[in-house]
Amino acid sequence: MPNEVEKEFISKAKKEILERIKKETKMLDDLKKEKNELINAIDGYENYYQNLSHFIIESMQEFTKTEEDLPKYFKSHINGTYQEYVQIRLDALNEIKALSRYIQHCKREINNNKRTLKFYRSQYLDSDFFDECLPLVEIYQEKIELYEENIKLTENTIEKLQKIAKKLENWA
Repeated sequence: MPNEVEKEFISKAKKEILERIKKETKMLDDLKKEKNELINAIDGYENYYQNLSHFIIESMQEFTKTEEDLPKYFKSHINGTYQEYVQIRLDALNEIKALSRYIQHCKREINNNKRTLKFYRSQYLDSDFFDECLPLVEIYQEKIELYEENIKLTENTIEKLQKIAKKLENWA
């Protein structure tokens, strides 16, 4: 029969584990939201690229200009629109930088979560904490998978933004 100190220790540890589960579950939900935002961003940037390409083709036909000459024509004749596309290009380049930092953040979080997962797996093997640690093991595994998925989605988003920036490279 465990003595009172052991009982108190086990009780406190179980309470801390429950708090950790609550905190990590919220973080897991936030990661899922980020994943959905990335999926929506990919679709949005792809649609924007298609609309931009269509606009450039229509403008080339309407003003009888080549794609290379179109920015100069807009700058001289429709400066407001020219400035908007210059800003869109700059915004795309800035977003690429921010997303690159996000990828680095995800990589760091993967490493942190792998270390934490290793710790809770070892605790999971301890009979006193078996039931309490299993949810944490599962949460950390899912977080690692989500971070990896978010990295791939972010790389895809960056590719879409690079296409937009390249399409507008003469608009600077």
